Amino acid sequence: MRREPSVIEKIVMRWLVIGFDAVVIGLAVITMGYILYMMFILVTDTIHRFDVEEVLHTVVMIIIFLEVLELLSMYLEEHHVSMRNVVELGILAMVRKVIVTPDYSKIGWQTLFGMSALMFVMGWIYVQEKRRRTQHEEFLLERGIEPEKRKGKY
Repeated sequence: MRREPSVIEKIVMRWLVIGFDAVVIGLAVITMGYILYMMFILVTDTIHRFDVEEVLHTVVMIIIFLEVLELLSMYLEEHHVSMRNVVELGILAMVRKVIVTPDYSKIGWQTLFGMSALMFVMGWIYVQEKRRRTQHEEFLLERGIEPEKRKGKY
């Protein structure tokens, strides 16, 4: 049986939540600033000299930072982060590594095997999370409860 928190514990927890939210807001502002900076660099570098690999690398990095920004905003709204979004971020980071690596002969087979296994596991987790979310929605619909649709995410 859980005990009711004391008044002091409630006050401390409230200030910790406010402090954590302030840190997350600061990280979101820094992330947005860095995204705008990368977009500016992408445009200016593309105007001066067009390098497909560099443009692709920058675009994937911008997408990764947009995912980070989405995770931060999701935390601010709901005070938790979906495992599916974290896995999406991991998959994007692995895809970036695969795209940016110019010469696969310099990478050992162990590293390539490890990257493949990691991408497989993240894909499996993503599918399981999507299936779990769908089963949860079916459960709610069976009981006449309308599942929340959040920004087209389901």
